[in-house]
Amino acid sequence: MNRFSLLSLLFLLVVSVVEAATLNDAKMAIRSQDFSKAVRILEPLSLKGDKEAQYHLAVLYRNGRGTGENRKKAAYWMNKSARQGYERAQYSLGVYYQEGVGVDKNLGKAAFWYRAAAEKGYKNASIKLESLEDGDAEGPVIAASLSSDEAMALAVNAGDLNAVTRLLNEGADVNAVDAYKRPVLIEAVNRKNGRMVSLLLANGADANMADPYGDRPLLLAASKGQASIVSELIKHGARPEYKDANGNTALMLASAKGYRKTVTELLKNRASHRAKNRNGESAVVLAAKGDHKSTVALLKKYGARLPVASKESLSASQKLEAMNTGASSVYKNWSPLMVAAWRGQDDVLLLLLKKGANPNQRDKEGHTPLTRAAMQGYASTTAKLIAARADVNKPGPDGKTPLLWASENGKGKAVDMLLKAGADINARDKRQRNALYLAIAGNHEKVANQLLDAGVGPVNILIGGKSEIMLASEKMSPQIAMRLLRNGGNAGLRDKQGHDALWYAVDSGNAEMVRMLLKADADINRKDKSGLSLIHKAASEKSPEIVTLLLDYGADVDVTGSDGNTPLLIASSRGNAGVIKALIAGGADVNRKNDIGNTPLMLSVLANEVDSVRILLDAGADVGLRNNKREQAINMAELADQTDIMELLRKHKKDNKLFGIF
Repeated sequence: MNRFSLLSLLFLLVVSVVEAATLNDAKMAIRSQDFSKAVRILEPLSLKGDKEAQYHLAVLYRNGRGTGENRKKAAYWMNKSARQGYERAQYSLGVYYQEGVGVDKNLGKAAFWYRAAAEKGYKNASIKLESLEDGDAEGPVIAASLSSDEAMALAVNAGDLNAVTRLLNEGADVNAVDAYKRPVLIEAVNRKNGRMVSLLLANGADANMADPYGDRPLLLAASKGQASIVSELIKHGARPEYKDANGNTALMLASAKGYRKTVTELLKNRASHRAKNRNGESAVVLAAKGDHKSTVALLKKYGARLPVASKESLSASQKLEAMNTGASSVYKNWSPLMVAAWRGQDDVLLLLLKKGANPNQRDKEGHTPLTRAAMQGYASTTAKLIAARADVNKPGPDGKTPLLWASENGKGKAVDMLLKAGADINARDKRQRNALYLAIAGNHEKVANQLLDAGVGPVNILIGGKSEIMLASEKMSPQIAMRLLRNGGNAGLRDKQGHDALWYAVDSGNAEMVRMLLKADADINRKDKSGLSLIHKAASEKSPEIVTLLLDYGADVDVTGSDGNTPLLIASSRGNAGVIKALIAGGADVNRKNDIGNTPLMLSVLANEVDSVRILLDAGADVGLRNNKREQAINMAELADQTDIMELLRKHKKDNKLFGIF
């Protein structure tokens, strides 16, 4: 029986809460053969991009453990993990391609992934690769089954510098294109991989090579704000004057997004600020439209000038004529007034209002000119519509008034303008969200303070599962949470899982928020629907400060969950050394067992955390205790071949003359 099979029989621990569960929890579930739970833990971790979780999920799909066997899903997740550079996944993906598991059999791709894993020191991959390359029958197939361009595209996509270097040394084309005719240099830029870009350029990659859509490396790097890559490309001959399909240069793209460092790099290399795109807009105009003031100032320093309305811009009448003739534009079926409000074109707006346009009209989506202007945050446009008697409380889509739209989008100036004009501060949308809720949900703390100053209070109901105080506890300052409480916020509201604002503060790791909420909270030892208390949650995180705070406020250090796990058992299973120390300092029982007999020491051994093992031994952990299957910590270390931990346990046992008789 191999080591993994032995470990599968060894582990029986199940950590009870799947939400917020970690990769270690999933591994323990696998080893205890609770595969369904492992799948439930691994899926959200995989979706978040955890490459090791993706690997384990692929294995479960491949073997039909905890879920139905699905080879395509197995290949999908194995590919995801392999492309992030996880060597075990690279090896396994090689096997999949060699054997045709969930993918078409392709010995060339198999060899590619074996080589990627072998270059990271994965011995089995080296053996497989050697077998493939030396086989009389398979050798020619490898050469024919994966073209040089395909290999280059795969290597660049995977970010494998060693593989790219080897392929180039073997004569691969540095200007290779993928299946979509996209140059590999563009793919490296798209992935913001500066080292890969430098390697390709150093080997002669064409810095100006375009894809079928007219995109070039410099245009893409500028649009992503990658100043160092922009510099490297220009150094290797990239030409700043090239334009994309819309007539934008690299300088325009960077200016439109306010990437100041990138704009600086382009201007230093003589990118023209005078060039205009198909809409007649220059870099400085695009920067101004995006309200990137520092970028505008920088462009002006290099001689750029914003157009003067009376001399260089179209008149309001000309703009209006352009709107009326632009039937094929993105504003098709919009009224001219709606377009002017959306774009903040005050001169056109005034002209239309003067001609009798209705300031309270609705478009097909249910918006009014004022909701359009408010959500964009155009204070001047908003003021002009209000002056024209636009209804400040007329709702748009979803029942949101202009104030709600401005608050949701964090447009403080528009919010101020609407409040002064008498906007209803108690207005709610169809989901019962008011302006304050929307501002907090959008993480707009400054606007939330504006609304609180104006007398807007919390609605104190769960919307989408959370209240304002819960949302604020997760991502805002303690000051805003305190203001919510002082204005009637209910910190005692609980969601479907039994979690309240304090739980969310603990989950976020914000010690100051926890401290503030503790002062308003009495029931420190309450449990959620899964049987866990606040200190259980804190123990699963990495904040000794929060654990100490909870203990200071009376949290039970040895409180047990539904599976018998204490906070120390949970912290030990995750190897949270700092938290372990805090719990021990608070009087935690270092030899308390959970329902299946595992101690904190055993769980630290299972997690392969040497520091945690040492801390627990120093605190008096008993190495001779056995779990319900009569296993000791030393047995677990031996089966997992954890040399450092075995030596530590043996030395401790010898020094203390303890023997496993319990």
